[in-house]
Amino acid sequence: MKKTILLWLFASLCMIGYCQPKITNLVFHSSVSLFDLYEITFQLGTYDNPYDPEVIDVYAEMMGPDGSVTRVNGFYYEDYEFEKQNRVEKATLKRGGNGWKIRFTPQQVGSWRFTLHAIDKTGKAELRSIADTKCAFRCVEANTAQGFIRKANTRYLKREVVENGVRKQASFFPIGPNVAWYNCTPYSDYSKPMGIYDYERYMDSLRGNANYMRIWLTRYQYLSLYGPEHTELVQGKPKVYFDNTLNQKDAAELDRIIQMAADNGIAVMPCIFTYGDFKTSTLPAEQHPSDWRHNPFNTVLGLKKPSDVFTDARAQRVMRNLLRYVAARWGYATNIMAWELWNEVTNMDRSDVPAERFQNDLLKWHKDMAAYLRSQDPYHHLVTTSMGGTEGLDLLNQHLYESLDFSQTHNYQNIHKAFSKAQFSYILYNLAAEMRKNSPAKPAFVGEFGFGQSSAERKYEDHDPRGIDIHNSLWSSLFSGTAGTASFWFWDVLTKCGLFSTTRPMMVFSQGLPILSDAFTPQTTGYVSRSTLVFPNNLETYYLINATEDTLLGWSQDTAFCYQSLRHITNKTVVKGHFVPDKVTDREGYVYTLDPSKRPRPSSRHNGIEIPIAHQPVGTQYIVKWYDAETGHEMENERTSAVVSQDRRGNRQLKFEFPSSVRDLRNRRINNTYGDAVFCITKKATGISSAKNTSKQVTPQKSESDTKNVAPKTIKVVRPR
Repeated sequence: MKKTILLWLFASLCMIGYCQPKITNLVFHSSVSLFDLYEITFQLGTYDNPYDPEVIDVYAEMMGPDGSVTRVNGFYYEDYEFEKQNRVEKATLKRGGNGWKIRFTPQQVGSWRFTLHAIDKTGKAELRSIADTKCAFRCVEANTAQGFIRKANTRYLKREVVENGVRKQASFFPIGPNVAWYNCTPYSDYSKPMGIYDYERYMDSLRGNANYMRIWLTRYQYLSLYGPEHTELVQGKPKVYFDNTLNQKDAAELDRIIQMAADNGIAVMPCIFTYGDFKTSTLPAEQHPSDWRHNPFNTVLGLKKPSDVFTDARAQRVMRNLLRYVAARWGYATNIMAWELWNEVTNMDRSDVPAERFQNDLLKWHKDMAAYLRSQDPYHHLVTTSMGGTEGLDLLNQHLYESLDFSQTHNYQNIHKAFSKAQFSYILYNLAAEMRKNSPAKPAFVGEFGFGQSSAERKYEDHDPRGIDIHNSLWSSLFSGTAGTASFWFWDVLTKCGLFSTTRPMMVFSQGLPILSDAFTPQTTGYVSRSTLVFPNNLETYYLINATEDTLLGWSQDTAFCYQSLRHITNKTVVKGHFVPDKVTDREGYVYTLDPSKRPRPSSRHNGIEIPIAHQPVGTQYIVKWYDAETGHEMENERTSAVVSQDRRGNRQLKFEFPSSVRDLRNRRINNTYGDAVFCITKKATGISSAKNTSKQVTPQKSESDTKNVAPKTIKVVRPR
């Protein structure tokens, strides 16, 4: 049990010499569990800019049991409490609720000591001990805990965990949607936000269904650390937070959101800047408060054009201070997967800047800021960014991620195309290949995907209410060679259609996987012939295979079960190869009902899947395990064997059968919802030999949450891009 020590300090006991600043009202705990938050709270004087270390530099030196010293920056905070009034969030600053904190996460069990430093222009204070009480605490063992997320290799991520008191490395595949901001109620009134109470609802929907979400830290009418604040008006205009006045109310909201996410097993990727704030909208200024016209880099700092943020010295100072603050306040959180510097940075206004100069400025900015952020983050969280359109930006395509930890891309496609050869699952597979080509030594991640952007393209939320192509895209992306599944953007659709559970089977399956080596390469049985995408036996298959070919992991599906094919079966109105959104509303079709009596029949007369083998001899035996693609659990009755054979041309191949219980050719029927299944194939008596430091078999275990199915509540979110 933690014991709190409250020390009211006199200035003479706080300082070396008789100088400013004064450290008072120190509060800390005597113990903390491994990987848990250890917090030190204290008071200092008042400063014009508490976010600038050149004005006031506050930090602690944490000495571990092994004698190592870790520097952890302190931060200024204002303490808010929240309550719900008439379904609206009310935030109140506590009386005397401001001060300074150090947040630290110990990664060693044993006795710790700390020295607290505060330096301003008048001098330096250093606090080591008062009377017989030392600035010390003890880190104790944990029975269950989750540590920080790291790169496992050039392809995958890992996480240190404690299970039943034993520390070990575990795989981490990020699986979950974007939940970039909270909503407002009513939707047209930004002065009445739901705030953290929207995120409570999101967490209810994500719990047990996902282990990851992405959130934005900059949006006028939502969560933001700087910029105009929609709930506060000054002379009829929104109050602007910037430089020396970061938005402490929203920072307190983020405290709660990150903690809620941790409590629900959700890792978070916060995005710090977004292109929309650095682009002028075509809408009137009063209708689009998040653009360059309202951006304080323009209105306060006076930058002439958005791209000046990458070169202006004043902008560099402000951005560095913001990054330092983010790392100091939230870097302790083991559920921060990565810091994302920019959302779609190439979509900002750059028309007045030559392409080569823009690219070079952007490359230098990312290199410098990533290095600075790492210098301020003692926990070494991953750092990334994302681009939008990259046509004509070859320098960025080739070099942007050299200074970052993993590459990221976003992709949107109009799935109303009736006869597209490129189903979205195939597009994601090719997209991952392109990312690996540009950044071969980095893990890759699809941070956003969706089926179109315009209101017409987004009709799929009405026409694919069961999320058939979301399901397909998630499974195919898991085996595309990216670090996790592609992350769906439109969380309003997930809410409206009750589809937050779509990611559940991928998460359940991946939890049973060891840390995969980067010797696994993605493959597909599909090929393009005469502008048509062809899969043998009409079984669309994507898989990972390791270098020695003793392990294969993949997903296969009857091609009749993609969105385009299902729409083609049930809807007939087509104009120039596209379905007409307003005229294809066959509400009785399978797309809308998932009625088993309207389910498509198998689209071929064969269940065989053939995968080429180069390094194993003819006769090599394999064990084939099949997993239910709707639950992620093994179908134990479908466990079979397979043998490497050779065709007439001398090519070796592994032949195995798709589960007959799913694709019943004898009775010409499909027996599950999506016509698919997941496989794990291992060379007989070997297990996953290329898995790092483990021989763990792929057998996902059921958890208590497997029996829960939380119905999400309806929220309407409109993305102002």
